[in-house]
Amino acid sequence: MTDTLQPDSLGQGPQTPPVTMDANDWWHRGIAEEAKSNLADAMSYYQAALVLDPSHLGARANLGRLQYRNPDQPFLDEVNRRARFDVSEVLIEVRNPCNYRCFYCVAAGHNNVPVKRFDFAKIESVYRQIQSKLIVTSLECGGGEPTVHPEFPTLVRLCSEFGPVSFPTNNSQNPRRWLPEDTAKRLLIRAAVHPEAEEHLDRYIENARYLIDHGCDFRSIYISHPTRLARIPEYREMFAKAKVPFTPISFLGEYNGKRYPHAYTEEEKRMIGLSEDTRGWEHKVEPHVTRIRNFRGIPCLAGYRSIYITKDGAVRRCTFDGRPLNAPLKEALPCGVKKCGCGLFLEKLNVMESVDYHNYWGQKADLAPIDTEWMEPFAEQLGYKSANDATAKEFVRRYDALMEAYGKDEFPE
Repeated sequence: MTDTLQPDSLGQGPQTPPVTMDANDWWHRGIAEEAKSNLADAMSYYQAALVLDPSHLGARANLGRLQYRNPDQPFLDEVNRRARFDVSEVLIEVRNPCNYRCFYCVAAGHNNVPVKRFDFAKIESVYRQIQSKLIVTSLECGGGEPTVHPEFPTLVRLCSEFGPVSFPTNNSQNPRRWLPEDTAKRLLIRAAVHPEAEEHLDRYIENARYLIDHGCDFRSIYISHPTRLARIPEYREMFAKAKVPFTPISFLGEYNGKRYPHAYTEEEKRMIGLSEDTRGWEHKVEPHVTRIRNFRGIPCLAGYRSIYITKDGAVRRCTFDGRPLNAPLKEALPCGVKKCGCGLFLEKLNVMESVDYHNYWGQKADLAPIDTEWMEPFAEQLGYKSANDATAKEFVRRYDALMEAYGKDEFPE
């Protein structure tokens, strides 16, 4: 695509006669000006490239980097000054069918994939290339139920050699069959209470108690679909009696023409627990940071500190970016996809770089905890209600600054 533009038409840049150039030409000219520290001119040229091609990744990344300004975040600045985080996440592709058919399933139509076997040797070789002190593995199950996979116990045992492991499950399978008991203390099991599980809650709770009694960190996750909200108080009481943790989480999706979690009323947020001071900061910010999930052009840790490994042992940046890598990356690079459904692993907005994250997962890897005694008094000194409140508010502030700098309210889908 070509056009005739002058940088002056964008309000910046040197006086030049009209030149017929395409988006790449303007981008390269911007790079040259930036190398000479002519930042205003560089920004003008990047803007010119985006006028011609709004999806130009290089121009979007460079312009956003130059426009970004750290917001006021005294609490997080002090956390980062005192703590040094050295953590990587590994996501492993697990593919097999699911034995449930939940009406709100985000993987509907893709949850009956035949069992795909693992290349354990290649998977292990990727782990050995990662140098972080703390490696946290999460299983990306694509709509399948991981505990029905015939090689699941072997996978859990391999992953737990390198650090703690987290995975979702519907908790329908007898854990005596799939749990390698020597790995239990390294496992976080996120067990959804789905509609089909509600028909056999006694079995669900029995399985949960077995896993808890053997040392697993077990959490019952309840998808707060608008049609299921009324049962939350009843289930809170039932699970409390069995001493099984029960955590409602936001429904992400559309129902009756409304987009959730943004459509929850204040009363519904209270019922779910999104307004509770005891709720983790990451849950408190969730309704806000799902507002925009188009991170294309923003430097992201995918492939660097968040590494996706396929069942065959191939390395990719993430589940949404199918391009293969020869090895894990050496630095953060701009996100290259239009719609991100991963966690927030942006270079400047990274959920792994938090004291809560490190101390929770670090204790499962026998790492010394980061001191937290100073955090509550310091947060209150800054005018926040708590350290949790400070983290949530400043995290949102940084998210908004990134979205503004990279033009995400206008960036085409």
